[in-house]
Amino acid sequence: MSDLHGTEQLIINELFDHSIFTSTITDRTTQVMADAINALKRPAAQQRINAFLDDLVGLAPTNFQENLVFLPGEKWLAPETVHVLLATLKAIINLPELQNTQLDRVVAVRTVVRQVHSEVVDLDEKEIRRQIIDLFVNRLGLFLEDEPEQGPDDQAQEVEEYWDVSPDFNFIAQCLVNQLQAAADVKELTSLQRINRALLNQRYVAASSRLWPELVAHKETIAAQWRQTNRFDLECGDDYALLLDRKRTPSTAKPFVIAVGVARSLGVGIPSNQLTTRIHKIAEQVLPEYPINVSLVKEALHDNALAREQDGYVIATPLVHRFVMRTADEGEA
Repeated sequence: MSDLHGTEQLIINELFDHSIFTSTITDRTTQVMADAINALKRPAAQQRINAFLDDLVGLAPTNFQENLVFLPGEKWLAPETVHVLLATLKAIINLPELQNTQLDRVVAVRTVVRQVHSEVVDLDEKEIRRQIIDLFVNRLGLFLEDEPEQGPDDQAQEVEEYWDVSPDFNFIAQCLVNQLQAAADVKELTSLQRINRALLNQRYVAASSRLWPELVAHKETIAAQWRQTNRFDLECGDDYALLLDRKRTPSTAKPFVIAVGVARSLGVGIPSNQLTTRIHKIAEQVLPEYPINVSLVKEALHDNALAREQDGYVIATPLVHRFVMRTADEGEA
């Protein structure tokens, strides 16, 4: 296995975080990112990136004019998600205000949502807007929120929301379509590739998983693969294997503290409709004076892989055993 260069590690980690890597250098582009963009123009760099990801998870990124898309997760194939994704691509590409201009790429949020709603009629506009933000703002980073400045006479008026569309949008759109089409023809994965996909998509593998015996037998090889990214370390406990991300610092946020307490209280699991009640109960025990935000606690449970939903139940993952609760005035985990 040949060592990856620093620029190649950066590109791969961008693909892990955002599923895309764009090639246009703008005034917002850092020098480090510009170096990576220039490095990707070299065939040798493309070959090393493709070989590494194909060996790791059995899938190389789709490349269109040095713009990359990498979608190894099953969640991207949900029919509703794909429908919103494709309808948004179509809406943006066909907007008259984006034709023949590379300077002003600002579009009205309401216009985009209504265009997508005309295609995705089963969802209301509020849900469509939420899904577009999740996909194109938070995940892919192809839209940047861009609100106009408000003058003193505009305070009583509704402020129109805008998105600034990436100059590489059309290239990425082509990559997305190509990769979604390729996903329909999934090749047979090796046992290590299946393990690595599980680690990439959910960050851990439990001892109860059918992947566990192979993971234990090849943990040194798997750990060496992930070390190539200069970011991930494999931690193996008695009943779990966890992909530790050096970019993530240990959280001391109160919603996370409460989430640890909730996860440790789940036992064999509770019905999903009882989770909110359980969060309030644990919050009162751990941080009695804290004004609880249930949504943030649920996000912490999910983002830190402390619990999962299965068949209408919320079940703690083995990762919860990595934490010990300490009760203090402010509460800690």
